Amino acid sequence: MLQRYLWKLLPKPQRQFLLGRLSVVDRQVVNKSMSANLRYPENFTQHSCLFIHVPKCAGSSVCVALFEGWTPGHLPLYWYEQQFPEQFANSYKFAFVRDPLERAYSAYSYLRGNAMSRRDQPAQKLVSQYRDFDDFVARWLHPETIQRQLHFAAQTDFLTDSFGHLAMDFIGYQEHLERDFRLVCQALGHEVSLPHVNGSRQRHPIPAREFCSVRTRRLVRRAYQRDYELLGYE
Repeated sequence: MLQRYLWKLLPKPQRQFLLGRLSVVDRQVVNKSMSANLRYPENFTQHSCLFIHVPKCAGSSVCVALFEGWTPGHLPLYWYEQQFPEQFANSYKFAFVRDPLERAYSAYSYLRGNAMSRRDQPAQKLVSQYRDFDDFVARWLHPETIQRQLHFAAQTDFLTDSFGHLAMDFIGYQEHLERDFRLVCQALGHEVSLPHVNGSRQRHPIPAREFCSVRTRRLVRRAYQRDYELLGYE
């Protein structure tokens, strides 16, 4: 309570300056922590679970299937660990990930080809400045810039605890989505089907690795080195 009060006392320009020094994931944490509504989500309590929604990794479909469309936002694992230690310890913690190259292209296509809410319009404006995906990767997608945009933030930034370790009970792979979602359902004792939602209208019919340049693949590998290493995409 005192932290929220002191935060609100800061002039808005100073708050914006401090938030601007943080990565986009940490910024989400500060904004959520300083809000008045801090409680463990009822949808998680019902299933004794904790779902970490990594952007552009089938999270919207998972939320429709398991939580009737309610979404937790893109909060990282360490936030729940620090805010709700008891529930954190007793919950089945799971997430879904995907090949970093395919995820980056999916985010790019989604922003280029869909009508965006006001919150995502700055991201849409960002990607629209570039000729195509190869141009976007070459001129923008770098280790220091992906920390500034939620759609392109590293997946491991969402999945690590306060010590920087992967602390999930289960990580599913979008490449095996149906199989891995069934495993989650079995663990939760809640069998439901998985819909497909929130896709891109401009989704390419073949994988990105088959049409983007070798240089693009190399640059994406550099930007998401930790994802490749920790999530098994080497």
